[in-house]
Amino acid sequence: MDDDRQAQFTRDFARDRYTTSAPVSPAVDSAANALLLRYSNAASFFFATPRRTLLGSGLRARVAASPGCDSAALRAVFDQARDDGAATPLIVGALAFDSEVAPVLFVPRTVERAGALRHVELPAPRAAAQRCVTHEKPSAAAYAAHVERALQRMRSSSLKKVVLARALEIASESDIDQAQLLRNLARRNPAGFTFAVDLPVATRGCAPRRLMGASPELLVERQGLQVLANPIAGSVPRCADAAEDAARGKALLTSAKDLHEHDLVVDAVLDALRPYCRWIECPTAPSLISTATLWHLSTRVVGELRDPATTSLDLAQALHPTPAVCGQPRQLARDTIREIEPFCRGLFTGMVGWCDAQGDGEWAVTIRCAEVQAGRARLYAGAGIVPASEPLLEVAETGAKFCAMLDALGVGAAP
Repeated sequence: MDDDRQAQFTRDFARDRYTTSAPVSPAVDSAANALLLRYSNAASFFFATPRRTLLGSGLRARVAASPGCDSAALRAVFDQARDDGAATPLIVGALAFDSEVAPVLFVPRTVERAGALRHVELPAPRAAAQRCVTHEKPSAAAYAAHVERALQRMRSSSLKKVVLARALEIASESDIDQAQLLRNLARRNPAGFTFAVDLPVATRGCAPRRLMGASPELLVERQGLQVLANPIAGSVPRCADAAEDAARGKALLTSAKDLHEHDLVVDAVLDALRPYCRWIECPTAPSLISTATLWHLSTRVVGELRDPATTSLDLAQALHPTPAVCGQPRQLARDTIREIEPFCRGLFTGMVGWCDAQGDGEWAVTIRCAEVQAGRARLYAGAGIVPASEPLLEVAETGAKFCAMLDALGVGAAP
């Protein structure tokens, strides 16, 4: 690719003006907001991004429940779906943090698509849960002790970063209104990825079980030969006072601790993508982005594929898990997580998204999320621990990250 073409492509991605020439699914005359408002127990998949909205219904085919998902497995599922009458099938769903945990990937019977949600026109939020009881796992004090254990490990080993998570169990007096929860999440997440994925249930007739959330972080997008990744690492809670809030964002941009944490993630993303790309372009410094509750450091990485046979799911699995959700070095961080965390993460800090038969697709990092069924929800939040981390500040960060789901549920502040 010549320099002028590369520079133009970089500008297009940076301005979010690039759109795919290949259809995601047959066009339908449905506004994005209408798709969101039609989401119900009949839906099997919802995914809204800053550029598109997808609503899947039913189940046409399921990807074999084995760790990972290679190109041959994808082709077999797409062939099966076409034989069953799907003109342009999509594989959608989620992969877990741990590669030994089976993915939840399937082809919906139908997929409708539209452009971006018009967030300002969405209905006002209302509580999705009633009179809830919460239970921490681990408690804030125990989590602070876990952070200290990780810091001790860093002082005695080559561990540079590890991401430690907490879970929060929510029990509602009545069933959680999953459709309302999704609308609340979408309303508060105009720049991110709002999702709901059907998960298997133990027995037929059980209440729908779903992975639901509003992630700020794109793992990877592939459109034709063009690739975009947007690693996010380094965070600070926001503040209701406008002056203090702005000061916190400005301080994050110059925080040595957070810039170091961010650099570890960006370097890992570049190392993972280079074998697949003819060229990669990356800014020399991160930018500042925000959600309703947090400031984040963000870097947009763009590139061009060497081989058109490389799918978005190939790229996502090559990148996953980045140091943003695991740590560095990867295996030592994994071992530390298994030793310290008192629960299995499941789909938390995995990836959620879609891939079409041409290999195009988008995969977001599965954070700011919960597994929801009947009157119960399990929320997750994590923080990146580096040598300069302070345990109580990491507790505060995880508490702020819980707030995305707690606010959408209509539950009080995080412990």
